[in-house]
Amino acid sequence: MREVDEDGLAIRPNKTQLKRELAELQKLVVAIIALGEGERARLDLDDKFLAGVHRAAAMKASSGRNREIKYLTKLLQKQNLEQIRDWFENRNSRHSEENRRFHALEKWRDRLVEQGDEALQQYLEQYPHTDRQQIRALIRSAVRERDTGKPAGAGKKLFRQLRENAADAVESAILSEQQEQ
Repeated sequence: MREVDEDGLAIRPNKTQLKRELAELQKLVVAIIALGEGERARLDLDDKFLAGVHRAAAMKASSGRNREIKYLTKLLQKQNLEQIRDWFENRNSRHSEENRRFHALEKWRDRLVEQGDEALQQYLEQYPHTDRQQIRALIRSAVRERDTGKPAGAGKKLFRQLRENAADAVESAILSEQQEQ
């Protein structure tokens, strides 16, 4: 039975909107194909869809792959789209948070190499559990490398140390929060 409006005319869906939704679903299928096995397993997709994803992932760009993507788009409409979209949104926000932390650590490394003891004092205030001697030695090595134009081996070591200190700070904050409760 067709739906009709108050004038008795048949209501049909907006074709442009349907095409947009279909294009969005195709992008979602391509994103699922690009995921690794472990991430795909977290999505709780049915076996028929996953088998098609494996086939499409093995194919090179071709008309056959495009047909497979269109077929998978049709199958995806039967899945829990809200759960899949939420998972991708959560994944993207995690990645952007990791990138933000990574850039903050890069800024610390650059400040420590450029400003020396002044920046080190500020860093130690923020991360008091840091081994002062080790970080100071890494800073001196990174400055020496920068001044002589050598490859950034000590700069990389300094960055790794900063990343470990940040991870330790997060861990200790979580432990202290748990102990308070």
